[in-house]
Amino acid sequence: MTKHIAAAALFLVAAGTGMAMADDDCHVPMNQWQPREAVQKMAETRGWQVSRIKIDDGCYQVRGLDETGQAFKAKIDPETFSVVNMKRKDRRDDDDGPRERRQSSGPGTGGPSGTLPADKLFETGKPPKSVVK
Repeated sequence: MTKHIAAAALFLVAAGTGMAMADDDCHVPMNQWQPREAVQKMAETRGWQVSRIKIDDGCYQVRGLDETGQAFKAKIDPETFSVVNMKRKDRRDDDDGPRERRQSSGPGTGGPSGTLPADKLFETGKPPKSVVK
């Protein structure tokens, strides 16, 4: 019985330290923060193209493209500008794959051949036939 209690206590201690290590919040008083413009400069020196800077969990959160053109989201310590957490979006992670766009042959045409569908809704010179209830 004592082995089970000791094993459970060891598990809880290990789980507690794991949660503490997963903390990616920044705990810096506001009077020690560097200005947003300095974050922008830091990002530019790293070769990042910044699309957004906001505050999240006490950190600066920077979104944009890294030096290789890959989309990313990074949490930055507001005092030291060290990267707390960084996630990159892999271009191959798209669920839909490449998106195709339908192109019409011109304005007012119903399809690639330029003909309207054979439907009385599209008869020329008449308003559409519809019933609103």
